[in-house]
Amino acid sequence: MAWRAGARALAALAWVAGSLLAAPAQAQAPAVPAMIKIWIPFAPGGPTDVFGRLAADALRTNLKTTVVTENRPGGNGAVAVNALKLGPADGSNLLFVSSGMITFSPFIDKSMAYDPQRDLVPIVCIAQTDIGLILATNVQATNLQEFLQLARRSNPPLSMGSAGLGNILHAYIELFKDATRVDLLHVPYKGASPAFADVLAGQISGMFIAVGLAQPSVAAGKARLIATVGKRSELAPGVPTLAEQGIPGVEILPWFAIMGPRGMAPETVERIAAAVRAAAGTEDFKKRLSAAGASPLVVSGPEFTRMIDAESQTWSRLITEKKLKAE
Repeated sequence: MAWRAGARALAALAWVAGSLLAAPAQAQAPAVPAMIKIWIPFAPGGPTDVFGRLAADALRTNLKTTVVTENRPGGNGAVAVNALKLGPADGSNLLFVSSGMITFSPFIDKSMAYDPQRDLVPIVCIAQTDIGLILATNVQATNLQEFLQLARRSNPPLSMGSAGLGNILHAYIELFKDATRVDLLHVPYKGASPAFADVLAGQISGMFIAVGLAQPSVAAGKARLIATVGKRSELAPGVPTLAEQGIPGVEILPWFAIMGPRGMAPETVERIAAAVRAAAGTEDFKKRLSAAGASPLVVSGPEFTRMIDAESQTWSRLITEKKLKAE
């Protein structure tokens, strides 16, 4: 219901003021624990896992301490959050998150078993994934303007796939429709991979997808990448953004970050963030992100909290206005 989304948006605003505050009892907590465990809320091999292990390496190198990771998939992150909450709030117990867990899912899934504002403290964002708009090769458009012209005269509407009803890739379609005033038929799938397979097969017209996932097929001529979201991708630097092509308003990119349990000491939060900031300046860090189709986005402190709040409000508004629901 709209009032619930609004309440969550207000809670996000409150997070700005409270996210970096630590409980007085934690004021004397050691800045660097002897061992750190990072809970990863998704299965091995996915982007959250890949970037979570990169974050672990950064902490291991710059904090000179033992850092281990453990995958705890399930419940759209709830299993890992619960594991985090059972541990201490001294910096030895961290969580690696994708942005959808924090700024999108809480507003679209009212039954979530955790509340990011209540349960988590933002520490440091490390990376963002490039997102692009791809088309099937049987769509009679080679660029964005041709696609928009085709979409405006198509009856029935052109079909756009996503990883599921209420998934963040669905949200990109809705933002795009808002920005262009073009009607498109949303076709939800059970994951990005089957949707992408149907784009390659010409069963649907296109989709928004991680550039790193799509680029090999694009390079092989099996799909067309006609625009990117927010910024140009290093994997396809010649492809302009939506904004560069006259379509502003679709700017949000998925990001990945370290968070901790509520109650962490401010000095521990800052030591962890500083270790990631130091790693982000190295060529190895940048190369590993680039190989995974991502780029550095190192944000911490109040700036990170404000970023979360602004993005939460954007998705909350969209979800409320479009009456989007999770599957």
